[in-house]
Amino acid sequence: MDDRQTEIRAGAGLEDSRINKEFIDFLNKWSSPVILVFAIAALVWAGLRWMEQKKVEKIDRAFGDLQAATMGGNPSPASLNVLAETYAGVRSVPVIAKLTTTDLYLTAYLRGVQPGSEISRLTGEPVNEGDVLDENQRQLYLDQAGDLAKEVIALTEGDDGKALLTIHGLIRAGAVAECKRDFDGAASNYNRVITLADQIQMPALGAFGQMRLDALGTFDQEIVLPNSSDLVALPGEEVFEIPAIPETTPETDSVTEGDAEGADAEASDSGIEDSETPEANPVETDQP
Repeated sequence: MDDRQTEIRAGAGLEDSRINKEFIDFLNKWSSPVILVFAIAALVWAGLRWMEQKKVEKIDRAFGDLQAATMGGNPSPASLNVLAETYAGVRSVPVIAKLTTTDLYLTAYLRGVQPGSEISRLTGEPVNEGDVLDENQRQLYLDQAGDLAKEVIALTEGDDGKALLTIHGLIRAGAVAECKRDFDGAASNYNRVITLADQIQMPALGAFGQMRLDALGTFDQEIVLPNSSDLVALPGEEVFEIPAIPETTPETDSVTEGDAEGADAEASDSGIEDSETPEANPVETDQP
C-alpha cells in the first residue's frame, strides 16, 4: 500500500480550510491599513525627493544670479542688495553679495566716484561729471561699507564652516577703521584675523593681517621732507641751495615806494634830467 494512504487522517481537510479562512480574514482586516501605510510612506518619500530637488535648483539659481550680477567687473550695489535679500539663508550667497558690495563702497570712497559709474579709459575719470562724489558722499559710502562688514561678521562668526568669510569681513572692517584713522579699531580687527587664520590653518591670511598690523604704526608719523643739506650730490653733479625769497608786506612796499619818490625829488632839485636832447642844449656855431 502506498505510504501516502497511511498518512491520511480524518478531519484533515476541515482543518486546512479553517487555516485558509483565518488567513483570508486577516487579509480582509489588515490589508487596507497596511496598504495605506505603504502609500503614505511612498508619498512622503516622493515629497522629500521633490523638496530636495527644488532646494538644489534654488541653490544653483542663487549662485547663477550671483555670477551674473558680478560679471563684467562693474556690478551694481542695488542689484547685489536685492540678491542678498532674495536668497537669504541660501548657502553663502547673501554673505558673498554683501562682501562684494562692501568692496564697491570702499572703492567709491577711495576713488571719489559713484559705484557703477562709467570710467574713461583715456583719462581714468568718470565720463559723467555728476558721478564725482563730494566729501559728505564719500563719508556716507565709508559708513555703509563699515555697516556691511559688521553684518558679514555677525552672520558668519562662530560657524567653523564660514570662518573664511568671517576673516574677509574682519579685513574689510579693519580697512574701514584705517580710513577713519581709528587705528586702535583696525588693530583689533587685524588681531582677530591673525587668531582666526591660525585656527583654520590659513597662514597666508594670517600673514596679511600681521602686515596690516605692522603698517598701522607708520600712518601717524610725521613725514619730514629733506632739505638741500641732506642731499648728496651724485658724481658730476652739484647741489645748489635755493635762496630764500623774502616775504613782502604792505609796510615794506610803502617804504620802497617812498624811497623811490624821495630819490626822484632829489634828482629834480639837482637839475638832473632823465634825458637830454639837442634841442634842450643847442650848440653855438659860427655864422659865415
